[in-house]
Amino acid sequence: MIFVISILTVNAQENTTIASGSGMDFIGHLKPRTTHDIVSSDLWIGGEVLDRDYTDYHEYKPYLDSLGAKKIRLQSGWAKTEKQKGVYDFAWLDRIVNDAMERKVQPWIQISYGNELYPDAGGISLGEGLPQSEEALEAWLKYTKALVVHFRDRVNEWEIWNEADHRYNNAGPEPYANLYYRTGKAIREVQPNAKLIGLSIAGVGKTDYVDFFLKYLQERNALDLLDIVTFHGYPRNPDQGFDAVAGLEALIYTYRPGVKLWQGETGCPSTFGSSGALSGYPWSEIIQAKWNLRRALAHVGRGYPFSLFTISEYTYDRKKFKGLNTKGILKVNDDLSVAYAKPAYYAYQNLTALLDHQFERMPLVNYSTDSDSSLSVFAFLHKVSKSPMVFFWMNGNIPSNEHEFTNTVFSFENIVFSDPLIIDLLSGEVYETAGFGVGDGSSIFRGIPIADYPFAIVERKEIRLE
Repeated sequence: MIFVISILTVNAQENTTIASGSGMDFIGHLKPRTTHDIVSSDLWIGGEVLDRDYTDYHEYKPYLDSLGAKKIRLQSGWAKTEKQKGVYDFAWLDRIVNDAMERKVQPWIQISYGNELYPDAGGISLGEGLPQSEEALEAWLKYTKALVVHFRDRVNEWEIWNEADHRYNNAGPEPYANLYYRTGKAIREVQPNAKLIGLSIAGVGKTDYVDFFLKYLQERNALDLLDIVTFHGYPRNPDQGFDAVAGLEALIYTYRPGVKLWQGETGCPSTFGSSGALSGYPWSEIIQAKWNLRRALAHVGRGYPFSLFTISEYTYDRKKFKGLNTKGILKVNDDLSVAYAKPAYYAYQNLTALLDHQFERMPLVNYSTDSDSSLSVFAFLHKVSKSPMVFFWMNGNIPSNEHEFTNTVFSFENIVFSDPLIIDLLSGEVYETAGFGVGDGSSIFRGIPIADYPFAIVERKEIRLE
């Protein structure tokens, strides 16, 4: 049976209808956890474009603790920091890093972009070129060392450039490989324990580009300069693109097994016509919330830490990028103050409240269902209590703006629940279900909902209700 309710009118009364129609009883809402409650997790948030003053950290920082994301990606802003040759003013970034850490959110810093003080040093934004002249590279390396020395007591994860493979850079892989090699060596000179993050690649399927980069490091006996590879990607369907990620990982491991892969930047607009990726589709705030949930779980469910792009809306004012980018999960006013938190903010907050490093990923989930839809199913196990947690959704299409779900039967052959609750991650609503039973090392659920966004099955003792 399929139930459809306009998402814009869902409230407690409709939830009672949903519960009765699905054989579940509504019992309350999931209580969020702040970053002060969470020790660590693989669910992070993007704090990009502060280096160009497109957003204002100090306007949105009150929303950072309650979101529950444990890391924030920042951009260092060479041009913002060095406005006079050889003079570095880190005060603006100090204030941000220090405040984030007080809020128990750990920054990782991408070192970028160019600086027009120097010839052929690249522009100050995405797709405006890399430093390539010797004077520019020397200035870049001096800046990098000063940056790392200044922050090495607080930050040890450094991402070298952003999307050097972007089509607007009009450069092959060699300029980036050279930049990375020289920058990585400079960082390790002043912070030997630094974690170096490479590629930050826009085109995940660009195996020739990646192969050249890795071979360049290998020929210089410098593969140890690569600890982590970040990849991006903005598919319309958030569950797509992982074959390319697997290919990227396999290629990297032929050179340097054990390198970690992170999703460094991905997100969804909340409107049609947003600047940047995914502009040409009629997105909504509800679709954005569903898309982000699926995208996050599709990554962490496969073992890839995930940074959501981005916390705040912003407006580009560069030649190649102009207009409001609505991928932020906070709606902003013209003065960059926060107008309101979008549904995507609260949905991500629901996810961070459930899933942290107390749970480890189960690589194999044996399940059966009477649904004929294409599904994503991921499971985790609490490291101490051994409580299971399962997430599931229909993955065949782009999320819709409607609240539609289908009652189904799930049987998990290698997962045993004792006192399970069902959680709607979009709304945070929590349900009891009568259609639950256990067998020999298995659990069966009858009449539980599946939708085009994630629901979760969680043991009662592992959550808090509001």
